[in-house]
Amino acid sequence: MGNTTLGFFGDGEYTEYVTLHGDGNATITDNDCSKDSSLAIMPLYLSDADATDVFDYGGVTKTITLTGVYLNESKATIVGWIADVENLQQGHQDNDSGYPLYFNDDIRGGIWVKVLSFSSTYTEAEPTKLRWNLKLVQSSTNA
Repeated sequence: MGNTTLGFFGDGEYTEYVTLHGDGNATITDNDCSKDSSLAIMPLYLSDADATDVFDYGGVTKTITLTGVYLNESKATIVGWIADVENLQQGHQDNDSGYPLYFNDDIRGGIWVKVLSFSSTYTEAEPTKLRWNLKLVQSSTNA
């Protein structure tokens, strides 16, 4: 897998903000994707499954879950990388703030995303290693 990055795309220029894989420090161990439909499932009272009404309200969502490790001898560098990723998740991921982000990897190519969640685990027993999990949701460029 080559470089996997998150960044901003403005004025025809891509500005990489954080590298998630391929820089020698960050490594993605799992790259999962799910697409979900907007279905309303309405089972009929006292009926079996074949009598269930399923309404499709249209549209799907795609969620990408990345799990990985970040390795570095410097605790300050690890703390800085966490801050870089956390700074992408904020209270106004809207067009006026330069969102959605541009996610680029070998599997999906380049797609527009917003940050759904980020978590990281650091243990003193492994002072050069950070385990992390990042959830992205594919987004239009309209909102």
